[in-house]
Amino acid sequence: MRRCLFLLGWILVGLVAHANNPQIGPVTLVSQNAISDFTYIQFDVSWNNSWRTSTAPDNWDALWLFVKFRRGGTSTWSHATLHASGHLLPPGATTDTPADGKGTFLHRDADGTGNVSYSQVRLRWDYGLDGVGDTDSLEVHVHGIEMVYIPQGSFYVGDGATTSLYGNFENATTGLPYQITSESGFTLGGGSPNSLGNNNRQGQFGAPACTGDGCLTGSGDDFDDVTARSLPGDFPKGYAAFYIMKYEMTQQQFVDMLNKSTPTQQAWLTQSAHFYPSLNQAQTLRYGFSTGAPYTTTEVYAPMIYFDWMRAAAYADWSGLRPMTELEFEKACRGPVAPVVGEYPWGNANMALGTNLVAVDQGLAYEGIVSGYDNSGTNGNCWIRGGAHTMPTVARVGIFAAGFGNTGRVTSGATYYGVMEMGGNAWERAVSVGHPDARMFTGTHGDGLLDVGGYANQAWPGLDFFGRVASNIGVGYRGGGLSYPNPNIEFNARVSSRRVASSYWNAVIEDDGGRFVRTAP
Repeated sequence: MRRCLFLLGWILVGLVAHANNPQIGPVTLVSQNAISDFTYIQFDVSWNNSWRTSTAPDNWDALWLFVKFRRGGTSTWSHATLHASGHLLPPGATTDTPADGKGTFLHRDADGTGNVSYSQVRLRWDYGLDGVGDTDSLEVHVHGIEMVYIPQGSFYVGDGATTSLYGNFENATTGLPYQITSESGFTLGGGSPNSLGNNNRQGQFGAPACTGDGCLTGSGDDFDDVTARSLPGDFPKGYAAFYIMKYEMTQQQFVDMLNKSTPTQQAWLTQSAHFYPSLNQAQTLRYGFSTGAPYTTTEVYAPMIYFDWMRAAAYADWSGLRPMTELEFEKACRGPVAPVVGEYPWGNANMALGTNLVAVDQGLAYEGIVSGYDNSGTNGNCWIRGGAHTMPTVARVGIFAAGFGNTGRVTSGATYYGVMEMGGNAWERAVSVGHPDARMFTGTHGDGLLDVGGYANQAWPGLDFFGRVASNIGVGYRGGGLSYPNPNIEFNARVSSRRVASSYWNAVIEDDGGRFVRTAP
């Protein structure tokens, strides 16, 4: 006898940015199979500025779809397990589903560009694996995060710079870029041939030990031209294919997690000691959260800031993603091409710093730039306080993607693969190769569930005795942020700048952000 699951609610999904504007819904459950304990989650989905190309860079954008549900009469949300195959898709769409079933990547099945709209997408949910009964009443929400596929292949780290060095990677002590050709382990420092050097930590903040700015001891790489360390084979090198968030994590995405957390989890996730230094200061940088459940934000499209690693790890775990490594950061920026000395994520060493950038329609999906935008195609646009740029706040994610006069990668500030704002706005958090705790990272993914206190409980940097990610140790900063640290703030946005790649603080820094990845299925 076949019985239908009864759906109590509809979808609730936050928009990400005008440049992509994903829409999902309504959601229904259809074609239940009570014998094999599965059903299909059906919904329509669309987003803007999608692409797929089989020529260089041979990649595509995708929507990471994951599902949260709760039983009728309960307040606790759980993470749905999707089948590895058997999804029913409309023409033009395909999916890549990982073996753990924590979500699926929906994307084009052929080359093309422009907006996409898919009707009646049906994802197979093995509800029996999640302890759901055939007649349980349910509320089901589908969440979507825009991602970019980074294909497998060799690439370089370090740009060959000889001046303005910030711990840049190099081949041994030659000053030349280092090529990563596999996921095999290798030697860090020590000066031996084929080792990965760091220009003897020159210019790296906090090396050899951090003594100010709220730092913990031991900040900065623990290897140099004399001291060698080993990077294990299981540490993600960036050679293998992976998906990365197209945009920095938004404040709405954090709200989505808060509203599907328990009161105990919410209390910790919003604890002011780690959430923000002071509400008045935070508001000046566009930080618009309500103070209680249900949580809302007035800055739906702004990047998440004042975001320590523990909270960032919680979101990565809750969404089924994982932290990226700093090697994956350089791969996502540079692609397989030879490095350019002093290059930024858009592929050259030129940044538009002549006039101040001014945003209009702040807080809205179509927030844009009214002046200061460089459309010459020579100078990359970057939201950072350098040169004449004195922007007082962060900008919405993807603000350059739809900029006036946008002529391509340089003007939009995009990486080789089309990832946005890997330089400036909010800092990117990345697992460092320069700390022993970080080098133990094996690329495990989030399982969609936090511990009872709201902590990520994966084997990630910062893990404590209780199995919680409860410190900032091992996850540093890449790509630059709005305003820190001096001098030459704009240099922080260089692809190979490792100024604070192995730094970590007790305090929450104003432009700390988040962006996460997942190894490709």
